[in-house]
Amino acid sequence: MTTARQYVAVKFNPWDRRTYTYHNDGEPVAVGDSVVVSTDRGPSTVTVEAVSDERPTFATKSIVGKEAAQSAAA
Repeated sequence: MTTARQYVAVKFNPWDRRTYTYHNDGEPVAVGDSVVVSTDRGPSTVTVEAVSDERPTFATKSIVGKEAAQSAAA
């Protein structure tokens, strides 16, 4: 089974006005998820603001994947 490519708008900070669009070919993501993207400064964890299956008119980079859930200490 092949998952359709998602186009994911993300924000680096909650106060950012601008979103950045990446594509996702892996495990589906949803609004509110934390995902890891590659930047010029290295990997960064960002928040998903919107998800679409419509290809934008510009090139996009791939997200690395969902942020691993952190387990609570016992």
